[in-house]
Amino acid sequence: MLPCARVNDYFAARRALIDETLKNIALRAGAPKPLADPLKRALTSSGKRVRGVLLMAAGEAAGCKAEKLADAAAAMEMIHASSLILDDLPSMDDALLRRGQPTLHREFGEDLAILSSVALLNHAYGLVAKNYAALTPRQWPMLQVIKRVVDAVGWDGTIAGEAVDLHSETSRLDFDTLEFIHSRKTGALFVAAAAVGAMLANTSPAALGRIEVFAKNLGLAFQITDDILDVVGSPEQLGKDVGKDADRLTFVKLAGIDGAKKLSDELVETSLSSISNLGPPAQPLRDLAAVVRTRIS
Repeated sequence: MLPCARVNDYFAARRALIDETLKNIALRAGAPKPLADPLKRALTSSGKRVRGVLLMAAGEAAGCKAEKLADAAAAMEMIHASSLILDDLPSMDDALLRRGQPTLHREFGEDLAILSSVALLNHAYGLVAKNYAALTPRQWPMLQVIKRVVDAVGWDGTIAGEAVDLHSETSRLDFDTLEFIHSRKTGALFVAAAAVGAMLANTSPAALGRIEVFAKNLGLAFQITDDILDVVGSPEQLGKDVGKDADRLTFVKLAGIDGAKKLSDELVETSLSSISNLGPPAQPLRDLAAVVRTRIS
C-alpha cells in the first residue's frame, strides 16, 4: 500500500470512530426541544477531527488502542466545536459559514448558540473523566489529566488568545504577540489533546514532554496554514468564510505567503525532531505532521 493511502486509511478509521462517538452522544443527549437541534448540529457537523485524531495517535504511541480513547477524543472535538461557535458570533467574527453550513447563531439564534457552546464544553470534561475511569492501570492522577484540559481552555488558554486577538491594535502587533495569540487559540488545545491521549495510555513523563513539544509546534504550524488558506482559499474549499482576517495581523502579513509557508515547515520539522526517539509506535504522529504540512482545507 502506498504511504499516502496508508495515512488516509488511518485517519479515516480514527475519524469514523470519533464521528460515531459524537453521533451516539447526540442521540443520548436528552436536551430539551429548543436546544436539541442546535446541539445535534454542533455535535455531528462534519469536521477534520484533527484534535481527536491527535489524541488517539498520542495514546497509540504509548501502546493504547484507539478504540479505548474514543470518549476523550470526542471531548476534544466538542471543546473545539464550542470555541468555533463562540468565534462565529456577531460580537466576535460574525461569520456566515462554518463547515459548509450556516453558522449556528444564524440558523438557531445567538441565545441557543451560546447555550450549545457552554453545554459542549461542560460535557467534555465529564467525557474525559469517564474515559479515565474506564482505563486501568492508571499511572497519572485524574487531577493532572483534567488540569491539562482546564488549562487549555481557561484564561491562559484559548480564552486568553481570543481576548488578546480581539483587543489588540493591529498596528502594534508583532511576532511575539501573534505567537501568544495562536499558541493559545490553536496550540493550547493541540497540546491538551496530545497530553491527555498520552496520559490515558500511561506514557512516561519523559515521553509526555516530547509529545507536548510536538503538539505545541504542530498547533502553531496548523494555525499558520489557516492564515495562508484565509488568503488563498475559497469558501467552497474550506467550508467557512475567507478573508475574515483581512483587518488583523497574521503570519502572512508579517512574513508573506512564502515566508509563512517556510515558518510552518520549520515548525513541522521541530515537531518531528521532538519525537524522533519514540520509535515506530509514534508513526501516526509523524503522519499527522505530514498531513498538517500539506493540507489545503
